[in-house]
Parts: sequence; C-alpha cells; structure tokens
Amino acid sequence: MALTFRQLRYFLVLSEELHFGRAAQRLHISQPPLSASLRQLEEELSVKLLLRNSKRVLLTPAGEAFQRQARRILEQLEESQTLVRRIASSATGLVRVGFTPAMLFRGLPELLKLLQSRYPGIEIQLIERNSVDQIEGVMQEQLDIGFIHSMPLPDGIDSVTLTDEPFLCCLPTHHHLAVRRNLAVRDLVNEPVILFGRDLAPHYYDRIISLFHHADVEPQICHEVSHWLTILALVANGMGVALVPQSLAKSGFSNVSFLPLTDSTTRHQSHCIWRRDTDSHKEIRDLLLNFLKEQHHERNWAFSLPVND
Repeated sequence: MALTFRQLRYFLVLSEELHFGRAAQRLHISQPPLSASLRQLEEELSVKLLLRNSKRVLLTPAGEAFQRQARRILEQLEESQTLVRRIASSATGLVRVGFTPAMLFRGLPELLKLLQSRYPGIEIQLIERNSVDQIEGVMQEQLDIGFIHSMPLPDGIDSVTLTDEPFLCCLPTHHHLAVRRNLAVRDLVNEPVILFGRDLAPHYYDRIISLFHHADVEPQICHEVSHWLTILALVANGMGVALVPQSLAKSGFSNVSFLPLTDSTTRHQSHCIWRRDTDSHKEIRDLLLNFLKEQHHERNWAFSLPVND
C-alpha cells in the first residue's frame, strides 16, 4: 500500500500536537481513525514514529525526521495546486510535445486527453522523434517538452523521471522458450537478437549488451533498428528475440510473448525533459509538469514522479 497525503496530514498534525485527542479534534475526526492511520503509516515505513504511554506522546528520532519530510511534501503540494489553479484560469496557447513511440504504452495519450479536457485553451502538438533528436529539439526551442528514454543529458536540460520498469525478454509465441514462465539471459545463447543501432541509442545499446556479457553470452545481433515498435514487429514475424521494457507488453502485438528475466536487475527509465533557461511557454510547461504530479498522486498514474522536482 502506497503512502497517502491523508496519512501525511494526520501524522503531521499529531506530531505537532503530541496528543491524540487534540489532534483528532483539529482534524475533525475521532481518535480511532487517527490511531489506525498512524499504525498503517508505521507498518508501511517499517519504523516506529511515535512513542505513546498513559502520560504523553513523543516523537522518535525517525518520527522527527519524517515530520520534516511530511511538512515539506505537503507544502510543495499546496504550492503546486496554487500554481495550477493560477495558470489554469488563463491557460491558452500551443505546447509542442516530443515523444518516442513507446510512450504510447505508458499512459501518454490518456494523460494528454485528460489535460486538454480540463484546460481546453491549451493546444498540444505531438511530434514523434527519437530521444537524441528530442534533446536537440528542446535545446533549439523547437520542442517545449520531450518524453524520452533515459540517457545522459547536456547542461541546460532539466528532467523528471516518469517510469522505472524492468526489462523483459520478447519472443515469438511459437519459440521453444516461450512456454517457460521466465528465463535467464544465458538462455538466449546463439539466439538471433534484435536491437537498436548503437548510433541511435548508445546508452541503451551498451546497457543491453552488458546484460548479455554479464551472463557470459555473446549476443548474436541479427537486425539493428530505430524504434521499439519495429523490434516488436520483427519479433512477431519470427525474425529474432529482444530485451524490451515491461510497458511494451501492453502494445497488443499478436504472436509475441513476454517473459520476466531471472538474472537481470537492469531497469528502463523514461524522462520528461525541458530547457531550463527559456521563458517560452513557461506557464504552460509548468502547468503540464504539475498536472503530471497531480495525476501521479491522485490517480496512481503510470508515471512515477518524484515529489521534490
């Protein structure tokens, strides 16, 4: 169970009052829900936040540290809500959004539709580019925001992490390994492998190659392509196997199986990026970024934004 803002608010009031009765009165609730919320919070964190006896309530050292963090998180949430409301009252204009095709399976279309329904004055132009070209587009102010695969970013680009997911093995459904519940990278020895060309995505090329080398396997690269969806299409047609991010299992391709890897802890990250020092569409960009955070907190969205960005 993920932490909730209600739990944070309840704990913060209780940590300030150090009295269950007064804290419950201030929150306009009875004491049992307050005690239950604290118990759930401590179980989720696996730490003791408060010491309670018949005479008084005290914060533990962990409770004191968490009190500071909870206050900071709630203050930032309030600032974000204020900013969104202020911008939304006059939010109009065009925002140019770069994306990679794989973002279509990470909730991006649903997110942007919801954004436009709430703020109809905003016009969103989607521009498909690979991650390297998006970084260049943001630097040249051809894009306001980009949704890219993880890679080193140049100075002047800010980002937030959107997704963090494991790699899966993607095989044709008729492949002899597809009947397994999971497999190891070493099981792919001598299998034809489909991969990005290194010139297009050196960061991911090197990470996937390192997965094979860590398993003492020399990958037999048979095809190099430029898009994740092309990789899936080739696998579906029996042209080879591939290691792909978990979200691509939602792509709907037939004749393809996805199996967890038992010997890999390497993960795939996606980021939202923007140019730090530009005022172009700044209010619209800030609205979109805060909207992403709101959706993460309120709807358990596929995105996984850190609250301190």
